[in-house]
Amino acid sequence: MNILALSTTSTSGSIAIYNKDHISYINHLDIKVTHSERLLPQIDAGLKNSKIDISDIGLVVIANGPGSFTGVRIGLATAKGICMAHNIPLLPINTLELLANNIFPANRNILTLIDARMAEVYAALYSPDLEILIPETNAKPTEIFKMIKEPVIIVGDGAKLFKKEIIKSGIDHIFCLEHQNIPLASTLISIALKCNIPKYDFESISELEPYYLRKSQAEFVRDEKIKQQQNETNKKNNRGKNE
Repeated sequence: MNILALSTTSTSGSIAIYNKDHISYINHLDIKVTHSERLLPQIDAGLKNSKIDISDIGLVVIANGPGSFTGVRIGLATAKGICMAHNIPLLPINTLELLANNIFPANRNILTLIDARMAEVYAALYSPDLEILIPETNAKPTEIFKMIKEPVIIVGDGAKLFKKEIIKSGIDHIFCLEHQNIPLASTLISIALKCNIPKYDFESISELEPYYLRKSQAEFVRDEKIKQQQNETNKKNNRGKNE
């Protein structure tokens, strides 16, 4: 089976193609312009390099978040468009699971940390054989570290960003290698090869949503405005009752 893998959950875009029985194409680049401007041309380049057409692809696997809201949205929209246009099955993979697979097998628990902005992380804890010990969550790094009781290897861009906090926390830790912090599309192929391949289902693909794990900043602002409006309305109603 030929597989197209896409990872756009961070500023680092990644594309990989599995052609018959080997990974025939890998492209990783630090995105300086938006994913929407680079993704389709890179997919075309990968197909040409692998000497296949998009119609030869039997599965698309996508990192579906958490991560950059814009990157996740663009990557999923691209994957859905390809799949729905060519009747190709789509397999979404959690980005935290992707990162844990970057360092599998491990000799200690695997703590995945992704920068969630606003001094927070997306995090999950896995056993050495990738059993989920702490489900994916969004929290302050210090809150995550309080839950860690055993030695861990830490992977993800949050490891570098919150290095001081990690050391200060006193948890028994080691950091993975630099390249392992990248949510690589080639790792998605390795995960897909271990999974049961889904059948093409137009309805499930069309209804698939990005896995953001938390609200966007715009949604926070919107909800806060709604809350303030509701409070003002309640105050006016209460004043009316008291008059």
